[in-house]
Amino acid sequence: MKFPLLEQYGLQDQPFTCAQCSFCQVGNGACPTYKVKRRDSYSGKGKMILARTLIQGRIKPSEGLEGLRDAIFGCTLCGGCEEICQVDIPFVKIYQLLRADFLRRGMWPEELVPMKETLVDDFNVQGQDNDDRVEGWSYWHPDEDALLEKVGQNAKTAFFFGCNSSFRGVPIQGTIATLLIMDKIGEDYTVLGDEEWCCGAPLIMTGDFDSARKFAEHNIKQYKELGVQRIVTNCPGCYKMWAHEYHEFLDIDHPFEVVYGAQYFSRLIDEGKLAEFTNPLDVTVTFHDGCDAGRNSGIYEEPRKVLEHLPGVTLEELPHNKANCYCCGSGGVLRPVDADFALEINKLKVEDIEQTSADWVIAACPSCVDFMNDQLPQTGSQKRVKDLSVLVAEALGLTWDGLDEIYG
Repeated sequence: MKFPLLEQYGLQDQPFTCAQCSFCQVGNGACPTYKVKRRDSYSGKGKMILARTLIQGRIKPSEGLEGLRDAIFGCTLCGGCEEICQVDIPFVKIYQLLRADFLRRGMWPEELVPMKETLVDDFNVQGQDNDDRVEGWSYWHPDEDALLEKVGQNAKTAFFFGCNSSFRGVPIQGTIATLLIMDKIGEDYTVLGDEEWCCGAPLIMTGDFDSARKFAEHNIKQYKELGVQRIVTNCPGCYKMWAHEYHEFLDIDHPFEVVYGAQYFSRLIDEGKLAEFTNPLDVTVTFHDGCDAGRNSGIYEEPRKVLEHLPGVTLEELPHNKANCYCCGSGGVLRPVDADFALEINKLKVEDIEQTSADWVIAACPSCVDFMNDQLPQTGSQKRVKDLSVLVAEALGLTWDGLDEIYG
């Protein structure tokens, strides 16, 4: 049998490249889904062997296609297999293309249908009124009127919220922190408000490229009309979409520079615009490298550089860090497919965190922050989690009502 999208992208030979070395199963960091399932098909090697045998006709589609489907969607797309692969197989891209192939075969997991319907109906993955992207939480902001005036104004820089950072109480604190930092340095910026639609990452991650294109085209049109030249976003999933995957999967080339939040703060430090750190924090932190920022985008040094400049902050690295960092379990749209599986993966993360003496787990990903904030207390851990942007804002002496309400 054939996998047409692998052929279209010139990746049809990749399943035959796998050396079956098992590094993706046992290497440092490696595959969290295999660590939990202990089933070959849930490792990079297993998926490649299964795809290869189907291509060769050594097993019938009725014998192996459903198992490959389950393994392909039972993945966080964390890139652990890709990072450690000895023959450089682009696993994450292959998995997304195979997910699209399964959609076209009518073999999409039924658990994903409600998520898609929510996105199509509400333009955000949380299923909330899209009018609340700003107005739902603006009362937390110290100057609500000034914030609302930013909605839809012309500016060269835009701040793209992302769904979690618009509708979930904990990630919203990172949004407020970043906006206050931008105000403090005098950044002229715009936000889209209810005209911001989901970046489409959940759709591209599940293989629904056609639906994702509609979301991408809408947001691009809005920014062009406002004269935007640069997009800043705290969400690494949104960053990866805007910076890479619109072009790679949707054949869209937009004119915007895309800057990830940790990169933005790092640049501000270099430019001398972010220097008035007047509030020593006296805290030991560890840093979680979110998969889309770390392995999938190669951004490791910028958040650490930011932490180094914050007074009273001591960084203690996780046992598995940077390219070997464990996924928190929230990625790859695994949670809608199998929430219990995602929780089992998160336990690996918690075990790693508990080996540190850190007071706080810092992350620069709203999804990771939100998931770990929910799960750490349920495991009995005394550690707490906070977005990098919130820590930066606190070091600058900035404050707002949400800080006490969420972290008090």
